[in-house]
Amino acid sequence: MTLAEVVITAAVLAVILLVLVWAVTWGRAEACRRRCQNNLIQLAKGMETYLNHWYPWPGGRAGCGGVGEKADFGGAEWLAMLYWVRILPDPGCFICPSSGDTNWNGQWLGEHGCAGPGFVGGPDGKLQPGAVSYAALGSTSVAVYERGKLGRTDVQVYAIRLDFPPNEPMACDDTEGAVNHGSAGRGMNVLFFDGHVEFWPHTKVDLEHGVGTGDLLILRN
Repeated sequence: MTLAEVVITAAVLAVILLVLVWAVTWGRAEACRRRCQNNLIQLAKGMETYLNHWYPWPGGRAGCGGVGEKADFGGAEWLAMLYWVRILPDPGCFICPSSGDTNWNGQWLGEHGCAGPGFVGGPDGKLQPGAVSYAALGSTSVAVYERGKLGRTDVQVYAIRLDFPPNEPMACDDTEGAVNHGSAGRGMNVLFFDGHVEFWPHTKVDLEHGVGTGDLLILRN
């Protein structure tokens, strides 16, 4: 075998290796994206059960939105509530597999309350940071929708109902910490009120600051 043949063979093998690495990386990213979409669909089913059979949303918990605490009960808190009342007992539904987040098999999801500091299964029983990978509606979402998208000024804080516009987002990958779908995915999953999920690329939405602005105006981390 001549030197030229060796060089050509090495180049071909290098190209094949690069293609294989890309395929494996893409396949893993796609699998994580699909699992993330399935999680959001499960959360949508849980939200429908909650709105139909429990009580109008938002349904706060003691110590949430009180003096000195964040007034907007929503986002991760609302999603975690589906775990607290055991509508969705599987803690894996709350974690995007590509996010790097963990709720330690539900221990960090707590039992009540807004997000707060603490150790695994903290003594206050509160939701811990990073235990939920998704953003969702907040207790001011209807007012924000009517002010920001309908131009109304005579709005108050209303409960979310199932007849909310079907083309409005209900939840999405959060924009706290690292981007859920990273450099390989470069996008986020968005769940709508009619139950379908879309994958929005980084060219459509700001993956680091998009929640609470633009098309995701009514969502909260």
